[in-house]
Amino acid sequence: MDCLMAGFMQALRNARKKTKDNVDYGTRGKEILSILKKYDYSEGLTPEMTVDILQDLGPTFVKLGQIASTHTDMIPQEYCDALAALRSNVAPMDTETVHAQIEKHLGRPVEETFNFFDDKPLGSASIGQVHKAELADGTLVAVKVRRPGVVETVAQDFALIEKILGAADKLAPAKEGGIDLMTMIKELEETSKVELDFTNEARNLIRFYQNNEDREGVTSPQCYEDYSNDAILTEDFVSGPEVGDTEYVELLPDEERDRLANLLVDNYVEQILTDGFHHADPHSGNVLLVDDGIEWIDFGMMGYLSSKQRQTLLDLVTALVKRDYYSLKNCVLQVAHPRGPIDHGALLDMCEQMTSQFADSDLASFDTGELISTLTTNLENEGYDIEPFLTNLGRGLITVEGTVKALSPSVNIMECMTRHINLGFDPESLERMVEAFVMKGVQGADDLAGLPTKAVETLDMLQKSQLKLGGDFGLEPKTVKAVNYLVRNIVLAMLAMALFLGACVLCASGAAASKDVLVNAGYVFGTVGFALMVYVFFTVKNDK
Repeated sequence: MDCLMAGFMQALRNARKKTKDNVDYGTRGKEILSILKKYDYSEGLTPEMTVDILQDLGPTFVKLGQIASTHTDMIPQEYCDALAALRSNVAPMDTETVHAQIEKHLGRPVEETFNFFDDKPLGSASIGQVHKAELADGTLVAVKVRRPGVVETVAQDFALIEKILGAADKLAPAKEGGIDLMTMIKELEETSKVELDFTNEARNLIRFYQNNEDREGVTSPQCYEDYSNDAILTEDFVSGPEVGDTEYVELLPDEERDRLANLLVDNYVEQILTDGFHHADPHSGNVLLVDDGIEWIDFGMMGYLSSKQRQTLLDLVTALVKRDYYSLKNCVLQVAHPRGPIDHGALLDMCEQMTSQFADSDLASFDTGELISTLTTNLENEGYDIEPFLTNLGRGLITVEGTVKALSPSVNIMECMTRHINLGFDPESLERMVEAFVMKGVQGADDLAGLPTKAVETLDMLQKSQLKLGGDFGLEPKTVKAVNYLVRNIVLAMLAMALFLGACVLCASGAAASKDVLVNAGYVFGTVGFALMVYVFFTVKNDK
C-alpha cells in the first residue's frame, strides 16, 4: 500500500498540466496532492488512515475504496474491513448545504416543501445523503439529496485517473492476461454517471414496485415523482432490521429464517428469469425484514436481461444440471465471442471439465455465483470476450447468495432456479413453448424430408466416382433404393409422431377453442400416418 501511494503521488505530479480539451486536470491534481500531504506516511499507511484519505479525496475515491473492500484476494483483510465502512459511514453534508440543494432543485424552501424535515441524516454516502420528511398529505418519505458539485468532481477525477493510467501504460504496458485497469475504470465511470442522475433510480423504483406489487411478502418503496429530479429523490420512508443485522436474525426461529430466505431467493430468481429486471446490488444492507416479508431498497444499480439472454441462462443452467457438456458448449457460444478462430475441441473439453467439476455437487450445495464466475474466468483465459450481462449477473448472484446465507445456510439459489424451470410456466409461456416445439418439428421434418434426395444424390455421385472419400466406391441401384426407402419411411414416421405429440401438448396446455381444429387435425393425421406406417412395415416387401 505504501508503494501504491508513493506511485500515485508521483503520477499526480506528472499530470500537472492542461490537456488539449481545456479541462484543468492540474488544478484537481494539486488539490489531491494537498490532501495527501496532510497525512504522515513515515510509519506506514494504516487501514484507518487509508479510509480517512479516501474520504477527503471525494466520492470517486470513496467508490474505488468500496470496490477494493470486496477484493480480499488482492488486499489484506484488515484493509478490506476498514474500507467496508465507506459503504455507509461517509462524512455528512451540513444542514445549510442540504437545504440549499433542495431549494435549488425543487424550487421552494424546505419549510414550504415539507410539513416536516429532519436535518439529521438517516445515512450518508459518497454521492448524497438521506433525510426523513413528511409530505403535505402526511406521508412519511425519505429524501435523498445529491452533494453539490459531485458531478463535476467525479468527471474530473475519472479524467485524471484515465490520464495517469494511460501514461503508466506507455511506460510499463500491462501484461497479457493481467487486470485491465483502464477498462475497469471506464466501466466504473459509466456506472457512476447513472448513479449520479437520480432520475434513473426514480425509474427503477417505479418499475420494480410495479413488477412486485402483486407478489405476496415482497415490497419496495414507491417513488414520488413530483418531489424528484436528477438531484433529489423522494420515496416512501421504510424502516426495519436489515438482513445483515445478525443480532436480530439470530433471535428468529429456524423455520422463520428458512421462510424468509426462500422468499428472498424465490423473488430474486423471479426478477432474473421472469422480469428480466433485477437488483444488481443485493447485499444484506439492501434487504429489510418487514411485517411478514422482505422489502428491497436502494435501486441505483439494476440489471437488465432480454428474453433471449434469460433463455440462454435457463439453457446454461439446464445443461449443467443434466451434465450435458455438448449443450453447455452451444450455450457458451451464445454469450462468449472468440477473439480468434474457435478451437471447438478445447471448448468442448473445457465444458466437460466444468460439468465434471459440479457433477459431484448436489443442488443443495450448488454455488450458482461461483459457477458463473468460474465459467467467465475460464472463457476469458481461453481468449473469449464475455457479454457484460453474464459478468454482472454473476456478481449479483455471488452477492445475493451471501445475503441468503445470512438468513439460512440451508437455502440455495440453484434449487430455486430448477424449481422455477420445472414449475414456473404460466399458460402463455407454455403456449409459446408449444409453438416453438411445433415450428422446430416442422423445420426438422422439412430438413429430414429432403434427406433422401440428398442421400440419393450423394450415393449417385459416389457410384459415378464423382465424389471420393479416400477412394472410389460403387453402389448398385438396389442399394440406393433400399436406403431411399428406409430414410423416407423414417421421415414419415417422425412426422406422424410430431403431429400426434404436438396435438397432445396443445390439448394439455388448455389451448383456446379457436385452436381445436389444429388439435383435431394433429390427432387425425398423426393416427392415420402411424397406422399407414404399421401397414407398410408388415405388408409391403422390398424388391430383392
